[in-house]
Amino acid sequence: MIGKFCALARGVTFIMNGANHKLDGFSTYPFQIFGNGWETLGPSPDELPHRGDTVIGNDVWIGYEAVVMPGVRVGDGAIIAAKSVVTRDVPPYTMVGGNPAKCIRQRFDDHVIQALLEIAWWNWDIGKITRNLHKIVAADLEALMNCQ
Repeated sequence: MIGKFCALARGVTFIMNGANHKLDGFSTYPFQIFGNGWETLGPSPDELPHRGDTVIGNDVWIGYEAVVMPGVRVGDGAIIAAKSVVTRDVPPYTMVGGNPAKCIRQRFDDHVIQALLEIAWWNWDIGKITRNLHKIVAADLEALMNCQ
């Protein structure tokens, strides 16, 4: 699932659970794809690692050619740097980068993040967003908290 108001740069890739291979054999190669009797060696679904759904929050920016691995949850307002490989959950309003992606910094103080999550402006109707857009882009938290 991808939330509202997200910006995904060119080349962003989401690796899904189907890309997993059985890990407990001497080879991870998927021999069953060739048929000719080898398909009987295919793993059952319970033998493959399953990491759950990938969820991208609202107002997330994912940079050029970033890769998001299966089951990762990216919090609202997060930023993923270009060419990063995201293997773990990303907290809301946190910037991550690298391979594997690590926290670079939080975008705002904890109390601001909590307020923004409570405001959840991305769930407002488009009229309310339009009326208050200048407050959103100006990072005027006090004014945003008093929006009509």
